[in-house]
Amino acid sequence: MIVLYNGRLVIERKKLSKNWQAIYKVPNTEERTIDLCTNNVQEAFITAQYNYFAIRDNKTYEEVAESFVGKLKCWSCIHWLARTNECSFGFPEAMQVRGQYAQRCGLYDDCVKVKNDLPFWYLPAA
Repeated sequence: MIVLYNGRLVIERKKLSKNWQAIYKVPNTEERTIDLCTNNVQEAFITAQYNYFAIRDNKTYEEVAESFVGKLKCWSCIHWLARTNECSFGFPEAMQVRGQYAQRCGLYDDCVKVKNDLPFWYLPAA
């Protein structure tokens, strides 16, 4: 279970055979539970964040996702620890500026690029 924004967003997976789901407790709206349609924790983390921003700002998911296109965010980096909601290198700037520190971080490595490559431990047969 991942708890963000003082408990307003809870991301959880009750069974390994189930998808991640998010529970949103945004002020002035009713509590919502949304299936995130993924087994991958990093994809669930990003989707849940976009949904949270959409509910909080009264926008659509597509509007929020489009606003982040082309902008590096800390939670898209392979060094981001979704469970603790912090950078594995301990940079406090990561959450102090809503994840925008990634644009200036020299250690940023995009998880999408890594996900499409072969794993680092893979060695082809000789």
